[in-house]
Amino acid sequence: MIGHAALLIVGVVGLTSVGSYLVAVRWMGLSTRRLGAAVRAALHCVGMMTIFCALNLGVGAALIVGTRLLTGRFVSLYLLEDGTWWALSALQGLTWSIWRRVND
Repeated sequence: MIGHAALLIVGVVGLTSVGSYLVAVRWMGLSTRRLGAAVRAALHCVGMMTIFCALNLGVGAALIVGTRLLTGRFVSLYLLEDGTWWALSALQGLTWSIWRRVND
């Protein structure tokens, strides 16, 4: 069974998606035929965000384990649990994707 919070999230995101589509087509004159390309570009950005997140967490874990081995002191992997990792990795992936796109 889907919870109330999930229904609220899906409903709000659906509503704002339809609203932004109407604004884009009616007031901004954006082409509906280019929407597929925009979705593909967005998925590329999400993929790059995921890659940077995995890379950052992997490097972070390696540094923590290396610090443990070299110093003999315990350093917790829980340091990688901070949400800042996700936000900065998302920013890296988004920047990388846009940078690649503007250089094509």
